[in-house]
Amino acid sequence: MNQGMFFFDFTQSIIIMACSSLECPFYAPPKGDGHSNEVCLVVDSVKQVRFDKGDVLFRQDQPSCGIYALTSGVVKIFSVTPDGQEQIVGFANRHRLMVGLQSLSHKSYADSAVAETAVTACKIRKRALLAAVSEDPEVTFHLIGALNRQLAMSRALVRVAEHHGAAAKVAALIVLLCPDYENGRVDYPLPFSRSEIAGILGLSEETVCRQMAKMKRDGLFYAPRGRIKIQDWDKLQAVANEA
Repeated sequence: MNQGMFFFDFTQSIIIMACSSLECPFYAPPKGDGHSNEVCLVVDSVKQVRFDKGDVLFRQDQPSCGIYALTSGVVKIFSVTPDGQEQIVGFANRHRLMVGLQSLSHKSYADSAVAETAVTACKIRKRALLAAVSEDPEVTFHLIGALNRQLAMSRALVRVAEHHGAAAKVAALIVLLCPDYENGRVDYPLPFSRSEIAGILGLSEETVCRQMAKMKRDGLFYAPRGRIKIQDWDKLQAVANEA
């Protein structure tokens, strides 16, 4: 959502914001009313924000005040166990995934969120969003869609961890992290360290390093520090789908 791109609709007396993020959950296409601009359904609730790699969006148990619709970058979502260990519970990217959705029904954030790459996002004020939900059924339907996508991602992570064999686990996680490949993209940020990947998959760091090194030798991908470049998508998927 690009702030600063507004016009006034005199026929409906509402403010419309042009939006370049077609994957935002609250993006709505034109309704054939003569306007070429897309509509942000929660325009009055939005502030565009930016984070550098390593910046904290919010911390676990912090009072919740908003949720984030990503327009670029990757965010790591994690919780801290009672013994002080960090446990990664998910991630979010710009593919209609939002950060902090669970806080809509709680006074505080259940997890912490950190930018794993440079991130741009629309921060949507919690109170304003809840008010919009009560007034506009279309906003409610879009919010339900966002919740369903977040649930689907959580289920996908569970399925990845349940794969049989270390190679299949690692390959399946990489496939999950590379959602644009079918559109021709081959280069992605790799937001997690080998140690973090091991924690997500229930493997040792040594095993993750060994499996990734083998896939690199086999020509599946090239993984310089902090990036991954897919070289053979079909082979990568084949490994991910191995029983």
